[in-house]
Amino acid sequence: MSYIIKLISENCYIIPDDDGWLTTTESQQEAIDIRLFDDMESADETAQSFSGGMTRGIDYIVQPVSKDPYHVVEIIIPEEIAPNLKDINSFIKNGKAHIFLTNMTTANDAMDGFTRYGVSTGTNAVLLKAVHYEARKEEISAYLDQRFGSQWEIKLVPVRV
Repeated sequence: MSYIIKLISENCYIIPDDDGWLTTTESQQEAIDIRLFDDMESADETAQSFSGGMTRGIDYIVQPVSKDPYHVVEIIIPEEIAPNLKDINSFIKNGKAHIFLTNMTTANDAMDGFTRYGVSTGTNAVLLKAVHYEARKEEISAYLDQRFGSQWEIKLVPVRV
């Protein structure tokens, strides 16, 4: 497990600058990409040295992050072929519907070894690590080909806690 430091009142993250000094960024992704602490203690010590006297839980928090995050599988299709989903208009941008792969597997399907996919505006969205997506890529592509022909594209969107 790795860690990043978030300054609560400033809503930003501590990172090193090009000279090795500590600075901040508003981007959680940048903090993850630039500076991951390998243990809670070193992250805590860094926060203490950044501004002496800060209190963990009040002035800052140390957040665990995964170098291998889960992703939601976003499916981008032309607006014209978008299914009638709840609040679909909120998910249309520049003539494209941005919807999510959903797990529609019933208990009986699972017992029979089947995975059934669907699409939604977020309900039961499938969460996969990149390696798991690669293992299911052909199966997911076959479902999307059947449902939308060749008019789809996939974007894996990392989900951070």
